[in-house]
Amino acid sequence: MSAGYLIRLGVLHNFFTGRCGGSYIATTEILSQLEKMGVNISVFTTSAIAQTGRRRTVFLEKRSDNYVIYRFNSFLKFREYRVSFKMIPFLLKDSHNIDIFHSNAMRSYQEDIGSLVSFIKNKPFIITTHGVIAINWDYSDKIPKMIYDKSLGYLKRKLLNPHFIAVAKSEIPIIKKYGIDDDHIHYIPLGVDTGIFKPVDSSDLRKKYNLDSFDTILYVGRIAKGKGVDTLIKVLNLIVKKRQNVKVIIVGDDSGYLPVVKTLIQKYKLTKHVIFPGYISKNELPKYYCLADLCIYPSRQEIFGLTLVEAGACGKPVIGSDIMGPSEIIVDGKTGYTSDFQNLNELSDQILELLNDKEELIKMGRKGQERVTSKYSWKKAAESHLNLYKMVLNSK
Repeated sequence: MSAGYLIRLGVLHNFFTGRCGGSYIATTEILSQLEKMGVNISVFTTSAIAQTGRRRTVFLEKRSDNYVIYRFNSFLKFREYRVSFKMIPFLLKDSHNIDIFHSNAMRSYQEDIGSLVSFIKNKPFIITTHGVIAINWDYSDKIPKMIYDKSLGYLKRKLLNPHFIAVAKSEIPIIKKYGIDDDHIHYIPLGVDTGIFKPVDSSDLRKKYNLDSFDTILYVGRIAKGKGVDTLIKVLNLIVKKRQNVKVIIVGDDSGYLPVVKTLIQKYKLTKHVIFPGYISKNELPKYYCLADLCIYPSRQEIFGLTLVEAGACGKPVIGSDIMGPSEIIVDGKTGYTSDFQNLNELSDQILELLNDKEELIKMGRKGQERVTSKYSWKKAAESHLNLYKMVLNSK
């Protein structure tokens, strides 16, 4: 560490754009807090941000004197493994400006190059897996991931002895199965910005979407198979058979699954019951949460669930999957409900009962808001990161 700033942090990320999901949101929120605490930040990422093709962004983005982002061209890619040849010499040359490396991009080229430089230059290494340490339930690249973990991943663990951050308590045993001991696993939950996510007036949106006579269910997240959006449509189909004045608003970008979802909507004749606003910025998102009577998040695999804490901060009850992060965030029966999303008839009846009991919805929403605002904070998360960095550097 050098005089003038607390710690010089090198962050590794395979993408660094606002439409790339929870890992980006978590990283940027925590980095913004760390910058205020005097941490000097350099982010090393890729410039190819399109799902396909070779779209480019500017190489250097300077967010402040102590917070810069380097985006390396990556014409060569294997699935989402983006290769940036110029990153190797750049990192080797710039490594004297880095005290500690922190990867938010497991199984990525950026992490691999960062870990190589970390080994050569004897720099500490920390990894936040953001849930991807598990072999996902429905991924076609399951075998490549397993091969990677038993080869390059194993080599990195042995040579670097990295520290791992678990964002949910239920992630800890998964990391242990990866061969990591207790002293190298640190539980740091994610947070929410309660200055933005809070109860706000959404009457303009109700008017825009003509919702005054409708009960409203909200989903926020990527439109992807793993997020269970197809299940949400199936539940809606059962609901509207018993109650017509219900609409679902699906907020988020398409991750290639939208055609499947729209086919289901057409199959069940639900076009008039579903609204797709697309991607909504963080500052506008609270209005959508406050527009809803109930939020539903039927993700099939979720390590945390930022949507759940955002909804809670806005005073809205949630129904989420009974897995990992969601089961830790939701207090079943008090701030919402957890579900395995298997018995959809039972779930649809439960949703209808809630929609018929507005007082219960308000009560659950208030309890959820109290829980989220007291337990989940980006500032707390950043402070825990800073303490971890200090501990690792002091024990080097």
